Amino acid sequence: MNDSSRGSRPQHLLLATDLCARCDRPLDRAKQLALEWQSELVILTVREGPRTPEEVSSWLDRDGATQTFELAARRELDEEFQDSGLAPSLRVVEGDVTDSILQVAGAMEDALVVTGASSEDTFQQLILGSTAERLAQDLVHPLLVVRQRTRGPYQRILVANDFSSAARSALETAARLFPERRIVLFHVLEALAEPVAGAVQEALAASERFLDDCLLAPGARAHISTFIGHGSVSDTIARYTLEQATQLVVLGVHPQSGLSRMFMGSRSEDLLQHLACDTLLLRSREDHDDG
Repeated sequence: MNDSSRGSRPQHLLLATDLCARCDRPLDRAKQLALEWQSELVILTVREGPRTPEEVSSWLDRDGATQTFELAARRELDEEFQDSGLAPSLRVVEGDVTDSILQVAGAMEDALVVTGASSEDTFQQLILGSTAERLAQDLVHPLLVVRQRTRGPYQRILVANDFSSAARSALETAARLFPERRIVLFHVLEALAEPVAGAVQEALAASERFLDDCLLAPGARAHISTFIGHGSVSDTIARYTLEQATQLVVLGVHPQSGLSRMFMGSRSEDLLQHLACDTLLLRSREDHDDG
């Protein structure tokens, strides 16, 4: 089933960052995607309340501190994007990190949110804490978590497939955002310790039927291949991505069951911590699985 008129690439990229040195990877990826898609880049940083006694006095004088911070950040961004062809806008807000991201992103009709993954800092702790769960459940737009260095556009992409509406949305979005790139539609036979020929062939046939029901642009299917793994979902996908140097894994999120059950009954936290590559989280457009 084809639909060449289905959505375009995001008009806005929202990079959530605190502009620290370890945020260079998501910044570089946001820059690359903004240039590739000709999208407007918005950089959001959230200033939370004081966490130490030493921060209290400066927080009470937050108007002056915010102006100073914005001026320094603007100068840094001007240098970073000089001669790049991009002129990102900077948003500095105060409050809860998750609420702020949701509020700013919610005002954008067509956007993709970009952030990094770190277990060390409150602002960047998006995958290992409750912030990720809320963003994945409440964020209407796709969420890209960047781990790898940017060495060019994404070329090798994996879409996890459990034959659900969430997986269908993930594949359709991946094919739309990254046309003519190699996409592997990956299904895991989790109950099998060893591959069984009949089960593998049945899963491959089911994958082809799944593709028949997806809304893809003309010619997109030629760039999609199917693959069947077996064993633990997290271990199987993580091992494959390392062996194949996969650059991006796309995961569909079932909103009705929470981020803890993303596909195949697997806990997403376990999978996300296994993955070494970038991850794109996409909330299903439908309330219920059809797989």
